Amino acid sequence: MEYGEETKSDLNVFFYGVKLEHKPKSYTYQSDTLSANMKLGKTHYENQHVYRLEWEPSDENGDGGYIRWYIDGVFNYGFEGNVLDFAGSQIPDEPMYILLNTAVSSNWGFPKPCPSWCDCKCYECGNPDCECGLPDGFCENIPANFEIDYVRVYQAENDEKHELGCSTPRKPTKTFIEGHKDRYMSEGDKEPLKAVLQGGAICETDDDCGSASRGYCAKEKQCVCIEGVTGPNCLASDAVYDNVIPTPEFKGKLQATFEIFIGE
Repeated sequence: MEYGEETKSDLNVFFYGVKLEHKPKSYTYQSDTLSANMKLGKTHYENQHVYRLEWEPSDENGDGGYIRWYIDGVFNYGFEGNVLDFAGSQIPDEPMYILLNTAVSSNWGFPKPCPSWCDCKCYECGNPDCECGLPDGFCENIPANFEIDYVRVYQAENDEKHELGCSTPRKPTKTFIEGHKDRYMSEGDKEPLKAVLQGGAICETDDDCGSASRGYCAKEKQCVCIEGVTGPNCLASDAVYDNVIPTPEFKGKLQATFEIFIGE
């Protein structure tokens, strides 16, 4: 694996080679995640930065490919496909989606072992019975948020490994889901996909509903979306993209990368 000299990244040992206990017990697993840590400076909390991931899929035989991360154009961490040979794995080549979230772990960065005066069975700021297992000063940082200015995705032109769409001819995701629906449903569900809500989220002001250009907060304190906008908080366009044929807008975009502009 490769680590950036300028960013001084190093192996993240918290999610590799450790057993992660979950309930129910069937959710417990041995973690084998390859990842890296990089120390954050004051600027990461005050200014926006560009985070980029380059993902070159493996070929149809599972060979080749690579994954590399960059921050403000500076290499941070990456590895070639052959690094995964010992585990019989490969660089992913199937359809995926991008998820940007704020994740809080009760394992990473938390006091180990648990303090003798605390059973660490729950974690909740403001609750004396559940606050004792949290790191010192943790609750002073909650609530926390970050702002995303833009997300851009590029795919290589005329490269059979860079397929467009959620269910491609080579990797028919839709067929797999239809054959294993139970894996994608919670108790009580009849189908994997649920209807998209058009408004209905609890709100205080119009800003909670996408602002005046997308929706408004009704007197019942629920979001109401304008025509052409959907989602519980009126943040998404009410549209469907089902064209898997690259359009002229994709021409000339020759990098298999996506980049994210993130601030505090």
